Amino acid sequence: MCRNEKSIEAMAEKIRGGDYNDFGKLLHLCAYVPKETFAAAEKLGYEKEDIYQETVVAFLHALHAYEKNEKAGFRTFASVCIKNHIFSLLRSGQRPKNSAMIDYVPIEDIDIASKNEPEADWIEKEAFFGIKKRIFEILSKFELEVLQLYLGGFSYKAIGEKLGKSEKSVGNALSRVRKKLRAEIGPEY
Repeated sequence: MCRNEKSIEAMAEKIRGGDYNDFGKLLHLCAYVPKETFAAAEKLGYEKEDIYQETVVAFLHALHAYEKNEKAGFRTFASVCIKNHIFSLLRSGQRPKNSAMIDYVPIEDIDIASKNEPEADWIEKEAFFGIKKRIFEILSKFELEVLQLYLGGFSYKAIGEKLGKSEKSVGNALSRVRKKLRAEIGPEY
């Protein structure tokens, strides 16, 4: 083990003992995420800040799970933990049940009509009811039930249990809902 590795081991041990003064320095020395990973994450809809945050989460896990041995130092252990965590995150982000989280629009990006413009409020309300009416026309009864439960915060499993269907059936229904809404109402929905 080289001198630098020994100092890294010592910093990790101090932090595990509750002295967080060198946390930032140790994170900088051990937490490396290749640029290609950021590029892949951005293609899937993640932002750089999300990946940085996940890197810190994985680093903290590595810090507390590490057991000192002669085969691998802390830096190696932490980098493997971070790499595995990020790849797992990217893989899970491609699953259909997680696509809603990737396609979301941050609330600060939503343009809300001014309270001083009653005409704009009326037009927005009319557009909303038009879209709502169209949704009820194009979706089947099952798709509508699934959508309402999903928007109510229920998981695929909970929706399946409520409706007596499998998780796969729920996932397929939500996939059809997305396709229908994009085709009929527009890609922005």
